[in-house]
Amino acid sequence: MKNTTQLSSLALATALVASGWTAPAFAQQGANDTDANETIIVTGTRRTDRTIADSTVPIDVISSESLQNSGTTETNRLLNQLVPSFNFPQPSLTDGTDSLRPATLRGLAPDQVLVLVNGKRRHLSSLLNLNGSIGRGSAGVDMNTIPPMAIERIEVLRDGASSQYGSDAIAGVINIQLKKSVGGRAQITYGKYITTMEDVKDVASVSPTLTGSSSENPVITLSDNDRKRRDGGTLTMATNIGLPVGDGGYFNFTAEYKDRSPTNRSGPDLRRNYAGAGDPREVTFNRFEHRFGDGESKDMNFFFNAGMDVGDSFELYSFGSYGIRDANGAGFYRRSLDSRNADWDNGGQPIYPDGFLPLITSTIQDIAIAGGLRGETAG
Repeated sequence: MKNTTQLSSLALATALVASGWTAPAFAQQGANDTDANETIIVTGTRRTDRTIADSTVPIDVISSESLQNSGTTETNRLLNQLVPSFNFPQPSLTDGTDSLRPATLRGLAPDQVLVLVNGKRRHLSSLLNLNGSIGRGSAGVDMNTIPPMAIERIEVLRDGASSQYGSDAIAGVINIQLKKSVGGRAQITYGKYITTMEDVKDVASVSPTLTGSSSENPVITLSDNDRKRRDGGTLTMATNIGLPVGDGGYFNFTAEYKDRSPTNRSGPDLRRNYAGAGDPREVTFNRFEHRFGDGESKDMNFFFNAGMDVGDSFELYSFGSYGIRDANGAGFYRRSLDSRNADWDNGGQPIYPDGFLPLITSTIQDIAIAGGLRGETAG
């Protein structure tokens, strides 16, 4: 899967900003395009006057413009592209982890990176990663429930901070600052993969064996051409609106819908599928019945961020989210002759005559809310 191109969603994106329509910029903006001497760091220090320039630890600040211009709509994938040492693998055949994938920072476990939203701890997911997935035995934060359009900036501390934050900050800290701005924006994006799978050939012909041995596989001739795939189409619709509340208050709301189709990067199955020797169905059987890649996923995510002044020195604030995801991940294909496909009450006949692909389906709901009163009194 070396020669893979993802169609940029920027080509199909439209944005409604404030009072008029504008086209998104095609040039990517770097993480530190803002003035390094003026950007105040919130993550990793109790000092409020420290900047990127004089920080003693590696800190990345990712702006909302960089997120919008990156060509993908999953927050974890965006960070994978923009932040050094951040890794978002795409495991397959890992049960529920196919639907809720963990991310790692500096090669450590998913539960050893602290994720903050507006400086408050974000909860871990309820999924425990099993099988051969990254971060086996741990649970991580599902950052894909946070729409990129809701984010003002992301601050990433790529250094251990457990002495300040606790053991969940061994790998570092990711602080997501939500938007407070007034105005509106909406966009629709679509992208898909155009892939050439090097050294993975298509099937040219199949000849079933005629000897009667149940252990013999059919004779499969592969083509000379590498297999090509056009799949993984992802449609994303999102909108963000910010409203003023009183003189100094704000209410910012984001809604996102994402529909992702599955991908398949498996090679041909060269094994025998049917029990009978010379079964003519071997010739027409789909040899790419197995699925190795992304599962199907449909997401709806909602985020709000609000605040208003109370008196001269206090602010009443609240933010929260609701997300729901219907997704699936594939298991190993059960052939027609597989004992796990046999109806033993009916003489061992296959339940599914052509075999079946088991799908592990998940419905994931994610709910969070925070609020409080902050300010300073008597010094």
